[in-house]
Amino acid sequence: MIRSILAVVAGFLVAACSPISSPSLPDSPASIEGRVTAVTRSGERIGTIRVEERPAEASGSAKASVRIEQRTTVVRGREPADFNALRVGQWVRVWFTGPVAESYPVQATGSAVAIDSAAH
Repeated sequence: MIRSILAVVAGFLVAACSPISSPSLPDSPASIEGRVTAVTRSGERIGTIRVEERPAEASGSAKASVRIEQRTTVVRGREPADFNALRVGQWVRVWFTGPVAESYPVQATGSAVAIDSAAH
């Protein structure tokens, strides 16, 4: 009886001390990588970010208006985050999901966003 109680307690301790797994990002290359130049909130944890590969260029480089939804995976380093972690000036990698409007900038929904802590 005591051994079973100790086994259960040990199981709880191992589970409680195990690191929380970080959200996974797609294995494919990002749809766009660049600087966040605008953040527009449309709800508590949703909105739109503008990502520009080279913000100083008015045209010619990749630019995207990306809708961030509650189901969009947002990661800062290895830690899970959400829309509220996104700020102008951050370098991000973004993966699109669904149709992409072929405008300039392109318009798409993000499936995942990785906030890069390294300066580019």
